[in-house]
Amino acid sequence: MKAITSTGLRSATAGVAVSMALVTAGCGGGSTQAAGGETCDGKTVTVGITKSASDAPFYVAQDKGYFKKQGLTVQFVPFDSAAKMIPPLGAGQLDVGAGAPSAGFYNAVARGVELRIVADKGSMPKGYGYMPLMVRKDLHDGGKVKTIADLKGLKVAEPAQATATSSTASALLESGGLGYGDVKHEYIGFAEQVTAFGNGAIDAAMITEPSATVAEQRGVAVRLASPPDVYDNQQLAVVLYGGKFAGEKSRLGTCFMTAYLQGARDYVSALADGKVTGKGADEIVKIVTTATGLKPELYRAIVANYVNPDGVVNAESLRRDYDFFDKQGWLEGKKVSVDTLVDPSFAKAAVAKLGAFDKAGAAKAAG
Repeated sequence: MKAITSTGLRSATAGVAVSMALVTAGCGGGSTQAAGGETCDGKTVTVGITKSASDAPFYVAQDKGYFKKQGLTVQFVPFDSAAKMIPPLGAGQLDVGAGAPSAGFYNAVARGVELRIVADKGSMPKGYGYMPLMVRKDLHDGGKVKTIADLKGLKVAEPAQATATSSTASALLESGGLGYGDVKHEYIGFAEQVTAFGNGAIDAAMITEPSATVAEQRGVAVRLASPPDVYDNQQLAVVLYGGKFAGEKSRLGTCFMTAYLQGARDYVSALADGKVTGKGADEIVKIVTTATGLKPELYRAIVANYVNPDGVVNAESLRRDYDFFDKQGWLEGKKVSVDTLVDPSFAKAAVAKLGAFDKAGAAKAAG
């Protein structure tokens, strides 16, 4: 999962806006209705993706026709990082996006960018620690690093400064009696961390899947700790609505969320023991690997990210991470209320339409 970083927020270019010739379709005369009686038929919704495995619910909803069932045409707009989604989301040029709230994300909101956190997209309850703390294999096998406490003074990589991953790292270090500043922080993208392990440039890393499994398979790193053991159910990735989409198009937002949760429920139903190996896994694996280019055997081997089937966001986790950013001095401008940013209304309305989640038949309820 790529985090929404402070650097990315400030470096968004005009090319992002130019690349999206977004056309909003006129209102059709169909029968699919959102709350309040307004039809969603014939509407187009633009969705920012990073082509990562955690985009699975979007891909499933599209492939299985759930968006179409809601009367929607969904256009996926690829971004090389979630950070670059923020300006077009705030400007109303993009309807839906996703990412990991970071200090940069909250700083953008403090500057007036209107966003809403509307659903879970990636969380880490027990068994789903898809962003483990890994250590270089030679250090582990040689006995130099056997516990978290042994990391003191060593180089530990994160994808960027001031992200949710930083808060995860802090919680893990604290469990080993270390402070966040007791290690040397290196900022390296997840995929590049595998190479950094191999050439000895880093000693440990907070590394997400599938890179974590790739590092294991190449024999360059081993898992030292799983975040849920010390920070249960951290909210790492969320679905975002742009302010205009959440406000002016609130009924449309419910139609989109209904389809998204159907995709999420099918995805969750395919999970077993932390991996995509449960009921219906073959279909999910095919959909996601086709969309992302991941090899099916690798996708089956990774620790999967969890998605709440009702879209519930762990606001307590977001507050915890926000407080961590504040203590580190990474926040700028006025304080932001996390509770104000989280808008559960769309997910609640979607669940009311779908009915209770049944893992044995995830999306059997009518939308």
